[in-house]
Amino acid sequence: MQLVDDRPVYSATDLVAFLACEHLTDLELAALAGLVERPQRVDPELDRVVKRGEQHERRFLAERRAEGLTIEEIRVPEGVDRGTGYRAAAAATVAAMRAGAEVIYQAAFFDGRWLGFADFLRRVEAPSDLGPWSYEAWDTKLARHTKGSAVLQLALYSAQLARLQGREPEFMHVALGGSAREVDHLRVADYAAYVRAIRAQFEAFTGGRAPVVYPPPSRPDPVEHCEICRWSVVCEARRRVEDDLSLVAGISAHQRTALRARDIPTRTALGRLPLPMWPPLEGTTTTSLARVREQARIQVDGDAVRPRVLSERLAPGRLRDGSLEPDRGLLSLPAPSRGDLFFDIEGDPFALDDGIDYLFGVLEPGQVGADGAPVFHAWWSIEADDVTLDAERRAFEALIDFFMTRLAADPALHIYHYAPYEPTAMRRLMGRYGTRELEVDQLLRGGVFVDLFRAVRQGVRASVEGYSIKRLEPLYG
Repeated sequence: MQLVDDRPVYSATDLVAFLACEHLTDLELAALAGLVERPQRVDPELDRVVKRGEQHERRFLAERRAEGLTIEEIRVPEGVDRGTGYRAAAAATVAAMRAGAEVIYQAAFFDGRWLGFADFLRRVEAPSDLGPWSYEAWDTKLARHTKGSAVLQLALYSAQLARLQGREPEFMHVALGGSAREVDHLRVADYAAYVRAIRAQFEAFTGGRAPVVYPPPSRPDPVEHCEICRWSVVCEARRRVEDDLSLVAGISAHQRTALRARDIPTRTALGRLPLPMWPPLEGTTTTSLARVREQARIQVDGDAVRPRVLSERLAPGRLRDGSLEPDRGLLSLPAPSRGDLFFDIEGDPFALDDGIDYLFGVLEPGQVGADGAPVFHAWWSIEADDVTLDAERRAFEALIDFFMTRLAADPALHIYHYAPYEPTAMRRLMGRYGTRELEVDQLLRGGVFVDLFRAVRQGVRASVEGYSIKRLEPLYG
């Protein structure tokens, strides 16, 4: 969202943001009106993902050049104002289309209100106003599956193409990440009407409202888009000032909406809420409401003793006959054994096309080192100072061999991990390399892996806003 020739100009990014969070659109409108400066987000992890995305795009471009295709690259001229530059790039795109270029790289669309840069336009032999050919839009994405945001972006580009060539493209294409080099081919007609409706909603939202103010009246509810949003720090600060319900660990968006409708807008109000509610809270069971009420209560109580974290053991569940519910909460934890191990993996999901697990770490409390601390074992996916797939395979094999050796010495041992990533990774690596299948099967079927996250969420309540292992550190030192 930007001003061009003193008029607001929007992009596919703005439309995607609007679908994810209307509050974000309000913030961007406030920045556009000069009421607040856009924050700068420093996120090295996000920067790495962006760089890998750029590498994926350049590789796709190089592959097209290797095919011998003629490629016309569009650039926004420097040294001119925005409007002049965008119009020049859009005109160059139209000229390349009329000339019949086989591939147009960084094609620009600008109609005075909407601006877009398609990664690639590829010529197809379907007649249009251009001649016996036309163009379809391609986009490169690191993801292994096409996301809705990519579809929305390509559909907007396809609408611009229809305007310029007098023919709606039949397909739009997403070149996905990963070594398989998969491409999703999507029919434009399947999405065009939906995108027109969303675009109309966005234009009504941005153009037909009361004067823009800051802070906006909309609510900064957390959504998935917050992970990459530059405004996330601003929104989090506002939620804390307002003691917002979203600070309650495990509360759902539906529960927040229903509670606010009943004039319970804050975490403190929820924590002091008498139960049962009458009439019952819409769409929420009595048990679920009690759970989030108690979570809010302990978080509010915990504010008074920071940085200490309060905790409570949850009463074990019982079956209809009154007996304890097995394999739930703290009852899911096996008896300790001298050979027990604690296991964690560090990985990068976008490295080397298909991602890589570069460090397998195991703490062995039953073995004590020269410093008197439990021995820590590390297997790195590194050879010749570089992370490689061959090194990952060898590290995985060495890890499984270590597990099996320890299991033979102590058949009662368990391998503890936090959240399900570790056993999932064992299955994936076993399949990727076709090795240690029997051993991994024995570990999984034998119940050797134990998820501590599951035990904690079902057996402990703590004055934290989320149950990541990082937030729980004050409890276990």
